[in-house]
Amino acid sequence: MELITFVLEKSLYPLKQVVSPDSQIYWPYLLSSLCIALLIFSLGFKDSAEKNMLKYLFPPKVFLHRSAILDYQNYLPIMLAKSFLVIPITALLSATAIANLVSHALSYLTSISTLFPISHPPLWYHLSFSLFLILAIDFGYFYNHYLRHKVPLLWEFHKIHHTAEVLTPFTLYRHHPLDYLVQILSVSLCAGTATGIWTFLFGSQAQVLSLNGVPWLLFAFYLTGNFRHSHIWVAFPNWASYVLMSPAQHYIHHANDSRYYDTNYGKILSLWDWMFGTLYIPQGYQELPLGLPDEEDNRFDTVMSFYFKPFRLAFRRLKAQSGLSLPNQNTGTSES
Repeated sequence: MELITFVLEKSLYPLKQVVSPDSQIYWPYLLSSLCIALLIFSLGFKDSAEKNMLKYLFPPKVFLHRSAILDYQNYLPIMLAKSFLVIPITALLSATAIANLVSHALSYLTSISTLFPISHPPLWYHLSFSLFLILAIDFGYFYNHYLRHKVPLLWEFHKIHHTAEVLTPFTLYRHHPLDYLVQILSVSLCAGTATGIWTFLFGSQAQVLSLNGVPWLLFAFYLTGNFRHSHIWVAFPNWASYVLMSPAQHYIHHANDSRYYDTNYGKILSLWDWMFGTLYIPQGYQELPLGLPDEEDNRFDTVMSFYFKPFRLAFRRLKAQSGLSLPNQNTGTSES
């Protein structure tokens, strides 16, 4: 009976995303995005000549594109893989476990349980911890995203996300399970380390300020987060774009243009890109082709290819690095 309950609960994970506040497609976030899009259309701020509201919001050339259809088909498999495989694995190395390890290690090395204990923390203390934690989480996302582009083996699994030729909210889930695994473990490592250091310094009384169970800054991000994978251009003022990553900046990150390959890795904050020299701020609307160069998108034209082809490509790369001869190794895109 317990096994049946476990399997049923895990199987319902894809459906729960619409009613889960920590999911980007939680229905109030989708509704918020729809309201903002309607406002953009009504006030004439749109970067499109389309006069029909429904066609502006849901253009068939985007939502019926073969790339978008692949995203719809992929949603159930990737969510089940995340539910049954990725989440149980990452639970073994959770942020809480890492935080306990870090705080205990620091206490052991210094023979001090808490350096500056605070017994009755005021509101500013919880606010400071919330900000400190979200900075750590966002840096973890930025740095692991950067590595998934720069480390060749990691790129073989991450580039599936960049094969999208159009962007919809479901493009968010165009990932390989191993890509999800690397992302979650990296973020957990940064979040756990930050929490462990804070616990050692001030004690464990800190609480994350949240809205509907979601950290407040992450909640604010989710209100516009669905525009990150969208045909609707949403840009922030130039000054704000140095700190916050706008959906338009993430759109640029998906562009099939060599000028933008190494830009805008951040999620909530663009601060890290600014600090490390990878920030690009568009000065106006830019309609760019999306996807990968050299027709590499065509190598990932089925859901099955999302999951199995990266292993083949990674294996070929390892063999090439080892100096072994490879069939068709000089025909970069000849593999079917």
